[in-house]
Amino acid sequence: MLPTLRRARIIELLRREGAAGLKDMSGSLGVSISTLRRDVDYLCALGHIERTHGGAVLIEARRAGVELTRDIATEVESAAKSAIGRAAADLIRPGMTVILDSGTTTAAAARAARDRGIVFTAITNDIAIAALLADSAIITLHVTGGMVRAGTSTLLGGDTLRAFARLRVDIAFVGSHAVSETGMSDTSVAVVEIKEAILSAADQPVLLADSSKMFSRSFCSFGDFSRLERLVTDTRLPDTKRAVLERAGLRVDMVQIGGRA
Repeated sequence: MLPTLRRARIIELLRREGAAGLKDMSGSLGVSISTLRRDVDYLCALGHIERTHGGAVLIEARRAGVELTRDIATEVESAAKSAIGRAAADLIRPGMTVILDSGTTTAAAARAARDRGIVFTAITNDIAIAALLADSAIITLHVTGGMVRAGTSTLLGGDTLRAFARLRVDIAFVGSHAVSETGMSDTSVAVVEIKEAILSAADQPVLLADSSKMFSRSFCSFGDFSRLERLVTDTRLPDTKRAVLERAGLRVDMVQIGGRA
């Protein structure tokens, strides 16, 4: 198993369990304790987890303000992101104008839309998503200006904001670091400003977020559910929590991991 994939699986396990011993993680992931120890030390150095005697623990308070590196984030909940991405692509009709926010779940939607062979116009502030869509001869691609956020593929800043402020599109796919019972939040003011501009630019703003992000909060809010047309998430979200979101006025579409909605 590649290091990036191992580290993603450690994050997933600790999000489920909260804490785990190296021996338990070794059995679950099928890798040696010495290899796990190096991976845990790596994730600790980045501030994602904390070492305990013989194991590791996820610090939820840190999750609010610390983002995973893109390579790890792409692998975390990758199956759920793929399923959500396919469901999102199903919402795109030929000829639509579509904003794709920067992120790994929105990248899954971009990949699915490209692979379906849909004719549409895409606008993105993510150079990795732009590279995905540039492979298509039938997608008209616009990339916003802006400054690349260090260590990511995200474009930010005044040029990015002005680009989105000029637009009115059919549908926008937006990601979120966290989703509480009342709204969405992310890790920086600069990121949130872009997401707010994207929501304002779309006739149908759609939030794409896997169930591991539900009922958590991050550093800065970027809107309540009244700003969304729907949420697309996976079926691991408990019915009780889905009901809370729906009572708050949010339409929730659930997709089966590894299958269709």
